[in-house]
Amino acid sequence: MIFRSILLLIVLLLPVSSAMAGFEEGEAANREGDRDTAFAEYQAAAMAGDNRAYGKLGSMYLYGLGTKRDYSMAYVWFGLSKESGDKYGERFQQTAASVMSAEEVSQAEALLNDYRKQLAAPEDQAR
Repeated sequence: MIFRSILLLIVLLLPVSSAMAGFEEGEAANREGDRDTAFAEYQAAAMAGDNRAYGKLGSMYLYGLGTKRDYSMAYVWFGLSKESGDKYGERFQQTAASVMSAEEVSQAEALLNDYRKQLAAPEDQAR
């Protein structure tokens, strides 16, 4: 859990330019079968707040496409996807949870809360 927290901080502290944050580039790479590029583009888009990338990133973690399979991170991104209105987000979040222990789900919930705070709009953070 400590490693994930450190990794989260590193990722969140890296500057993400709008030029890097390419949901459309992720879609194109995914269609071409370039999962590594698709993952990187979806991740950049998601960290820039593009909620279209949340479910895509969750799927890549769930199935280990372009990244190592990580059910906790799939749970997090599907949770954010669900909260942004994706009608499939909850179902896939439950799929990830079904292969996790209760303790892992609890840790993933804490991580989800961290991501919620980091991805909140600046006006939301001021409240």
